[in-house]
Amino acid sequence: MAMHSVAEMAASISANLKRIAQEKGQPLPVDLDNKDEVKAYMKANNDKHVGEWNQRLKRQKFDHVYKQSLWSGRTPIAFNFSSWDSSKQISKQNAEQLKQKAQQLAQQMLTPDDKPFNVMFEGSPGTGKTSLAIAMIDYVRHHGYRWGYIKHPDGAEKYKRYVDVLFLATDEMLELVYHSMDGDGQARNQLQQVVKFAKAADVLILDDFGTEGGMKGTIRPVHKTMQELMYDINNARFGKKYTIITTNNTVEELRVMYNVKLISRLIPTNAEHTLNFNGLTDVRSKML
Repeated sequence: MAMHSVAEMAASISANLKRIAQEKGQPLPVDLDNKDEVKAYMKANNDKHVGEWNQRLKRQKFDHVYKQSLWSGRTPIAFNFSSWDSSKQISKQNAEQLKQKAQQLAQQMLTPDDKPFNVMFEGSPGTGKTSLAIAMIDYVRHHGYRWGYIKHPDGAEKYKRYVDVLFLATDEMLELVYHSMDGDGQARNQLQQVVKFAKAADVLILDDFGTEGGMKGTIRPVHKTMQELMYDINNARFGKKYTIITTNNTVEELRVMYNVKLISRLIPTNAEHTLNFNGLTDVRSKML
């Protein structure tokens, strides 16, 4: 069997490609006799495929974080700003203003340039606090970005990545706490994952914050373990990440449930970052 050198094999491949191109009447994308041109062409195509692969990996991580969300009733909710129907409210103007304010706050979360802040939606149950909070993270997920870094021996490469968001129903988290304390290994592992992602997510929703402390008239301090976990999450996020809180409780009631230091850090100090839904009617009860 005849042995051929690499150069001979390359020449043969080049000749065959030229012949095929000529037979099909299609020009080659590069001059095969120009080594520098061929090398540049191969690098460009390799970079393209690597770039597409990296985008797929980033998208998978982006979806993976959101899939760790802990939903009330374990049922994910989809909602966006176009789904908000102000006509369902008696005060259509108030409802529309709340939507516009929520959208403005979401727009401020799109880029990593602004200093992170917290947002609080407060008011009666069923008035759309959760819906608008989800609309905010939906908007940020599909329009925003953050900076990511790939380390190299000679430095780091900066690139745009997707915004990681997480939805966390605090009453469901308390259930995980109770089950893990009862020796449920699966609940303990899920709780650890939830806390891990809650600390790291670029934008976090704490939904129905305060329900874990009882209903109106029966407000009590939240379980010690839950308090510690919420403090750890908030401490990791404070001044670094965006947090959106929805609650049916007053700040005074939340201070009864949780450590005062946690509440003082969690509740927005800027009045523009607190949206009050008390002027809206309970549309959820009308749907039951």
